[in-house]
Amino acid sequence: MKIVNTITKSALLLLAMVLMCGTVLAQRTITGSVTDAESKEPLIGASILVTGTVKGTLTDVDGNYTLSLPADAKMLTITYTGYAAENVTLGASNVVNIALRPGSMLDEVVVVGYGTLKQREVSSAVTTVKAEDFNRGNINDPAQLIQGKVAGLVIARAGGDPNGGFDIRLRGIATAGQASQPLVVVDGVPGVDLKTIDPNDIATMDILKDGSAAAIYGTRGTNGVILISTKKGAAGQATVEYNVQVASESIAKNVDIMTAAEYLAAGGTDKGANTDWTNEISQNGVSQAHSLAVSGGMRSGGYRISANYRDVNGVLRNTGFKNLNLRMNLNQKAMNDRLTVNLDLMGNRRNASYGFQEAFRYANLTNPTLAVTGAGINPTRHAG
Repeated sequence: MKIVNTITKSALLLLAMVLMCGTVLAQRTITGSVTDAESKEPLIGASILVTGTVKGTLTDVDGNYTLSLPADAKMLTITYTGYAAENVTLGASNVVNIALRPGSMLDEVVVVGYGTLKQREVSSAVTTVKAEDFNRGNINDPAQLIQGKVAGLVIARAGGDPNGGFDIRLRGIATAGQASQPLVVVDGVPGVDLKTIDPNDIATMDILKDGSAAAIYGTRGTNGVILISTKKGAAGQATVEYNVQVASESIAKNVDIMTAAEYLAAGGTDKGANTDWTNEISQNGVSQAHSLAVSGGMRSGGYRISANYRDVNGVLRNTGFKNLNLRMNLNQKAMNDRLTVNLDLMGNRRNASYGFQEAFRYANLTNPTLAVTGAGINPTRHAG
């Protein structure tokens, strides 16, 4: 019996040793460094992860790392802010050195003044917002596209008048009593009214915040500059785009005022009617927008033609606008691509209805027992 117990204990000990050896063999340690592919400088704090897992490590002050990983791991993912992510397939070697290249964001071209620069070359405060990052929804003004998107850029509209426009503050108010809106430049043309540009035609918006970036525009750039690049045609088959948008606006909450009964109970003068003046002057503001664009071109040039129609109605009766915007862009290269010719044509027609801007204030002050007698307005319900 003692012999059997001894054999059993020995077998268990041997099995444990085999399992421990298996566990050790199942682990693998990788070492290496992460550097900039161009400058060869070490990248501090670069992330090295086993692809598809959360197991990883960071590089030290010398750009070196050590990572223990399962023996069956096949790939590493290396990331660093401002650089393109790199996936490295593991081989037999336990030393893996990685050289990262700057990400595409640093190579993107941004508009600066009358020219362009790569993002890596820009030293002034320039922010670029692309079409895919624009705000979505009921957008009827280009300013709404970047509302809340850029630090230091304040965009707001006091009241609900659809014709009121937006107040844009980029560098504060530079001079008391003077214009505080930033200069708007569309495809290199300064001083363009934002209302003449349809949001669907905009490709990118570059915001020049500081004085050095806006200095090329002189005193006009005192309050900052917003550079707008419209969409252009590209080589390829002709593309037709059609977008439609329908929206409705209504009053979320009214000011609490006396009803006709409460007004009479408080000693008011009885004019014989029961009128909700806020209801009489307001409506559900239904708006619609239609956009049609055709674009295409060949290797030597492209074209884009667009038509945009907007019918916007405010919550106050007789307020809103109808806007028709037509735009055509042609670009052609010649002389073995040494000459580029651009043609931009734009037409805009806008009919606006402004209503009575003090209507809501007077609706709160008017006797609720006074009858509505204005032409074109439904009579109110008279008290029994």
